[in-house]
Formats: sequence, structure tokens, C-alpha cells
Amino acid sequence: MAQSKHIDKVLDRHSDETIANNCLRLKTFINAIRWLAFQACAIRGDDESPGSLNRKTFIELIKLLASCNQNVNNVLENAPENAQYISPGVQKDILHIFARKVRAIIREEIGDSKFCIIIDEARDESKREQMSMVLRFVDKHGCVQERFFDLINVSDTYSLTLKTEISSVLFRHNLDVQNLRGQGYDGASNMHGEWNGLQALFLKDCPFTYYIHCLAHQLQLALVFAAKEVCYVHQFFSKLTLIVKVVTVSPKRHDHLRIAQANNVANLIANDKIYDSLLCMFDATCEVLEKSTEEGNFSTHGDASAAYDAITSFEFVFVLYLMRNILEFNGRFNDNIVELLTLSSTLDLKDNYKFFNVNKVCELVERFYPGDFSDQEKFHIRMQAQHYELDITNHVELTNLCTISELCQGLTKTEKSLTYPLIDRLIRLVLTLPVSIAITERSFSAMNIVKNRLRNKMEDELLANCLLIYIEKKIAERFDTDFIIDKFYDTKNQRVPLR
Repeated sequence: MAQSKHIDKVLDRHSDETIANNCLRLKTFINAIRWLAFQACAIRGDDESPGSLNRKTFIELIKLLASCNQNVNNVLENAPENAQYISPGVQKDILHIFARKVRAIIREEIGDSKFCIIIDEARDESKREQMSMVLRFVDKHGCVQERFFDLINVSDTYSLTLKTEISSVLFRHNLDVQNLRGQGYDGASNMHGEWNGLQALFLKDCPFTYYIHCLAHQLQLALVFAAKEVCYVHQFFSKLTLIVKVVTVSPKRHDHLRIAQANNVANLIANDKIYDSLLCMFDATCEVLEKSTEEGNFSTHGDASAAYDAITSFEFVFVLYLMRNILEFNGRFNDNIVELLTLSSTLDLKDNYKFFNVNKVCELVERFYPGDFSDQEKFHIRMQAQHYELDITNHVELTNLCTISELCQGLTKTEKSLTYPLIDRLIRLVLTLPVSIAITERSFSAMNIVKNRLRNKMEDELLANCLLIYIEKKIAERFDTDFIIDKFYDTKNQRVPLR
């Protein structure tokens, strides 16, 4: 007779309450895992048993969240044995869902656009050989994006092995190698060999996949080569190491150096003689070393004296100026790439587009991007470039820009990209060239945080997922927790209701 207590009503109410509790419990764990991944913190601990005084970060964070919310505390205390959600497998599944969604977003950003791969080799704390893979492209808003995409474990660093692994990742995410327009590597011999290097293998698949030697790595190669071949240069860097050690080992000397350098810079600015050079630190360093020879114990006095003698010697000063002049990198580029970069400079917008040249635009298309323009488009681009040259300099929103990337965004925002679609396409192609591998350096720094000495047994997939979520957290933080729950429910054979 009591309708509210009818068996159907009771079961439905019980089912709804159970689902809500299960979802709240899983949502709490997902939020905890997300937060730990964003902070590059370890999820697992050595001893997570109930009797442990410190059950490590994940469990302790869950306890903290429970102490702040009574509902969370209740569902955690009454969790069924088959829905604890604290096992390593569940944590890895949740991280995998996050990482897979991040890669899907990046793939969606790329669309059918041309893109560039930036690859660098890295060894983690466990000494495993890996490749950090970054994709560079221009999105629909005209913004240049460099996205960390994956960390690939390789058995060796032979060119064919690297090519196979990279191609596998591209194929797995439906990225056509024919849309590849740039390659950027660290410059190791097995990567940039003219005939059998990695860049040559990709050029066989697509002749417009231009390789540009990493500018940052060229400095390292030049220094290493010079130090190996010239004894005076080798001695220069040995003395430089001693000088840096003596000056920076003491906080007091470091403070003296800052004060001395501040005074020198103030004088140089006043006399309009400030230069962007490491040589600006020379006088300040000499001053600190000279003062250090008169104070401290015998050992520090001797080191400072030796360092002062070294820095003030003719040989050291001579090599210092010599190294500044010889660190030129043109020899690291082949003539073809030098010409590509030279022609691309016609798109530079400095001084109100004074470098823009219609003939160079046409030559750039004809010589380096013939596959991206039809014969009819090659004919029309000259006329379009002539109109562009007259129009663009008079557009208020497209003046006072600093970079080609800003120009590309401006063309999209003002819809000039629709007026000059061929010029816009050419600018986007040029922007895919790998001018540096700075973001791969960022991934190495992240690797040192995520996989440290205490976490050196991380599996390859787990490490790649953690790095991806940590580096691309701006993407990962967009995901709604309910979406993660739905994906978790779909991918696992659930023994408890979540819907």
C-alpha cells in the first residue's frame, strides 16, 4: 500500500545512490591523479599498506581530500572491495586516457596542415635510449604550435631504426608523411648523414621535407671540435672552468660579482658602450678574483690567484676574442638550405615589409614548394604578391608586428588570409621549418623531474604518458572529469555501476 516503499522504487533509489557514490569515489581519485601528474609527482609509494606511517603521495592526498569533504570521506570508507580504484593498473589506465585525449587534441589541431618533426635523443635515469618527438605546425588561427607528442624507446640509434619508429607513430595517428615539411634533429652523425642519415631516408619519402640543423646544437659541436683540435682552446676552457668555480663557489664572491657587474653596466650605459657579449663580465670577474687573492685561507687564496693569473694572461684573452669571432655556423648548412632560408627572409616584416620581393616569393614557391601549388596557382601568385605588397603596408592591424608568426595570426584575424590565400599558404609552409629544438630541451628537463633516481623503474608507456600530461597540461586541464569517467567505464569491464 505504501507506494514509496514498493520494491521497484527501493531498487531504483538504491541503484541511483550506488552509482552516485561510485562516481564520486572515482572522481576523487581522477582529480588526485590529475593533480599529481600536473606537478610531476610520484603516484606510487614503497609502502601503501594501511599500517604504514606514510602511505606516500597519492594515498595521503586522498586522505586530505576526504578530510575536507564528508561525502567523499563516507564513500571512501564504505568502498566495496572491487571498487577501491587505488591499484597501479587503474592509475595507469586513467593516465593513459588523459594522454590519449591530449594526443587526439593535438592531432585535431594539426588537421590536414603541413607539419614538421623535431626529434632529439635522450637517456633517462635508467640509461634507456629514447627519442623525444615534437610536432611543429600552424593551427587554424595562424599560431605556430610546438607540441610534445611522444617519447619513443629505441633499441639502437641506427637511422633505419629511428625512421621506422618515427613512421610508426605518424602512421598510428594518421599523420601522412607527405604532409611533412621539415625535420629538426640534434645533429648527431647518424641523423644528418648526407646519404644514409635519418633526414635522407625521409627525403626519399617526401622531397620537400627540409632538414635544418639545430642552431643550438651547432654551438656545442663547434666548441667540442675546437677544443679537440686546438690545444690552446682546450686549455682556455679548462681555465674558464677554474675561473667559474672560484668565483661562484662562495656566496660572498657571487655577491661581489653582482655588485661589480652592476657598476660596470651602469658606466657602460652612461657612456653608450654596452654590448651584448659575455665579455661584459670580464672586468667584474677580474675585480672579484683580485680581491679574493687577498682574503680567505691558503687554499682559496691559491685558487683565486691561479684563476686571476689565467684570466689576465695574453693567451686567455686572445682565445676569448678568437672564439667570439670563429663561432660561425654557415658551414653546418648545405647550400640548398641556406638558399631556402635566404629566400624565406623576403617574408620578413621588419621596417614595414621593406624586404618583401615579388620575384623572391615566386622563386621560393617554384624551387622549394612546387608540390604545394598547382601550375595555375604558381601563375597567379605573382599577381597576388603584387597586390599584397601594396595593400599590406597600409593595413593598421598588420603594422608594428615583430615576427612572421604574428603576421600569420594577423592575416587570419583580419581575414586577409582569404584575400591572399596563396601568400598565406606560403607563410604557413615557411613557419613549419624547424628553427630550433628548444622544446625538446624542455622535455629533457621534464624527464629529469618525472623519472628521477627514485623512480627509475617506470615503464616506457607510463613515462611517455606522464611527460605528455605534464608538458601539455594546458590541454589536459580542459578535460571534464565526467568525460574521463565515461572513457574509463567504456574501456574497462566494470563490476560496479558507474551509469
